Amino acid sequence: MGRKLFATAIALSFVAAACGTGDSDDATDTPVTTEEAMEESAAETGPNAPSRIAADNQSGDGTTITVASINLPTDGFVVIHADNGGSPGPILGWSDRLPAGDSSDVVVTLNTPLDADTKVFPMAHVDANANGVYEFMPPDVVTDGPAMTADGKVAVVAIDYTIG
Repeated sequence: MGRKLFATAIALSFVAAACGTGDSDDATDTPVTTEEAMEESAAETGPNAPSRIAADNQSGDGTTITVASINLPTDGFVVIHADNGGSPGPILGWSDRLPAGDSSDVVVTLNTPLDADTKVFPMAHVDANANGVYEFMPPDVVTDGPAMTADGKVAVVAIDYTIG
């Protein structure tokens, strides 16, 4: 019972962080990486070690988003969020489970294709219960929360997606 309560508390803290309780200006800039933050704490390991994600602006038919690189402290997922006024909004799609460590050129198929030019937010999530299934559909399910950077922010980037 105590372990489940602890896991729930951790998941809720991830939800609060992902929902913009911090400074949202960071996610609206030109595409950025969290490489610098990762380098500062490269010696940290384990499930609470920092994560990083990098993606470039893209164009295409609106069915997939490619994340250039991601580093996860434990197995996890890349989750693509829609734009919600300059912050991550509803979930558009997620990757298959990725292993801990570095992954590159991760292609995420969207559940519903994009039909107009827009901003999207690739975000790193951890597989908190290690079952290999993505489980983060707030407010009902918040198990697999966002991964954090070395400075305690959600590992997310904002990119522009152009149809065509």
